[in-house]
Amino acid sequence: MQKRLTKSQNKILAGVLGGIANYFDLDPAWVRIIGAALILFTGVFPGVALYIIAAMVMPEPGQSAPKAEKHTVDYQTGRPNTMNGDFTKSDDQNPDSTEKKDDHVK
Repeated sequence: MQKRLTKSQNKILAGVLGGIANYFDLDPAWVRIIGAALILFTGVFPGVALYIIAAMVMPEPGQSAPKAEKHTVDYQTGRPNTMNGDFTKSDDQNPDSTEKKDDHVK
């Protein structure tokens, strides 16, 4: 089974630093001390903002992350999504097209 980054069950605030410690098999106390020191010494706002973002993004233990959805409509144009897995548009591969790339070179 693949190792996943999740929040810790042994939480102090939101379980982010404990989850990071569990993921890397480190002592949670040391990760929390280093994390708190980094937040204090590099400016409180960026560290707190990153912690809040991580708390919102990291799943709880035992939860699975949501799967990506395949959309059938292009959001920008409103047209049907014609992208295949190779990232080439299927409507560009029109078999009725008689135009060739090498016709202009003789």
